[in-house]
Amino acid sequence: MNQPTEDRLKRLEEEQRQLKEEVRQLKEQMTEPIRIDRLEIDRGGTHKRLDAVQEDTNVLKIEMEGVRADISVVKANQSDMREYIEEQFKSVEAQQEAHTEILGRLVTFAESHDTMLQNTATKDDIKMMATKDDVAEIKATQDERFSKLEATQAEILALMKEK
Repeated sequence: MNQPTEDRLKRLEEEQRQLKEEVRQLKEQMTEPIRIDRLEIDRGGTHKRLDAVQEDTNVLKIEMEGVRADISVVKANQSDMREYIEEQFKSVEAQQEAHTEILGRLVTFAESHDTMLQNTATKDDIKMMATKDDVAEIKATQDERFSKLEATQAEILALMKEK
């Protein structure tokens, strides 16, 4: 025989020997049956216990009816709350859209305001500009020069007439 078959046979023989040993042990464990001559049943105590169980069952049924009613109320409230929450959610969404629109307008306004501020003259820019006093001084100088120019022009005309 080849090796796998021999191994298999040895394994089967070992298992058979173990089974025989287990059967022998089980036979040793068996005892003679005990004979019961008289069996007494306490019917009164059993009825009392059954009555108590029935009473407990009735109480549980009543409590279950109350629980079912409570569950119905909770389901109804849950439905109402769901509707309320959905309404509030829609309201929040609408307000958020309005806030987003207003925020967009504010950003646009801020950007245009920033552009205006960039185009507005600063203190340094204004420092270079003439004041009222500067303009008055320039005008006085111009008037003085204009008067001198008129005088010179009048002298030239007088000299030309002489010649």
